[in-house]
Amino acid sequence: MKDLIRDFGWLCERIIHKYAQIEKMPQKYCGDLMLSQSEIHIIVTIGDQPGIGITQLAKMRGITKGAVSQMVYKLVAKGLVIKKISPDSDAAVNLFLTEKGEQAREEHRKMHESKSEMFMKLMSSISEESLISMTTFFNEFEKELDKMLGQK
Repeated sequence: MKDLIRDFGWLCERIIHKYAQIEKMPQKYCGDLMLSQSEIHIIVTIGDQPGIGITQLAKMRGITKGAVSQMVYKLVAKGLVIKKISPDSDAAVNLFLTEKGEQAREEHRKMHESKSEMFMKLMSSISEESLISMTTFFNEFEKELDKMLGQK
C-alpha cells in the first residue's frame, strides 16, 4: 500500500508539472494575439461573471490578488478587458470584456468544445463511485495545498 500511495503521489506531481507547462504555452486568439492559458482563463471568468472584482476573481481562479491585478493590467493594455470603478466602493473595480475580449473568449470556448470530447470519453469510462472518490480526494488535496499557501 505504501508503494501505491508513493506512486500515486508522483503521478499527481507529474500531472501538476505538465499542466503548469501547458498553462505557460501561449495560443493565438483574434488573429495574431498570443495569450497564455492563464490569461485566457481570466478572460473566460470575467466573461462568465461580468462586473467581477479582483478579489472574487482571484478566489475563483485560485491565485493571489496581486497576480490577478498584474494579469488584468496586461489584458487592459491588450484591449481585452476594461476596468470600471465599482458603484459600491471607489477603491474597488469591476471588470468587463471588450468586444475583442468577447471574441477571444468565444474562440477559446470553441477550442474547448473540440478538446472536451476526449476528456468526456475518458471520464465516462470511470464509474460514478470512482469519480465521487476522486472528487473527494482532490477537494481534500486542494484544502491541504491552500493551507500550505496560507489561504483559507
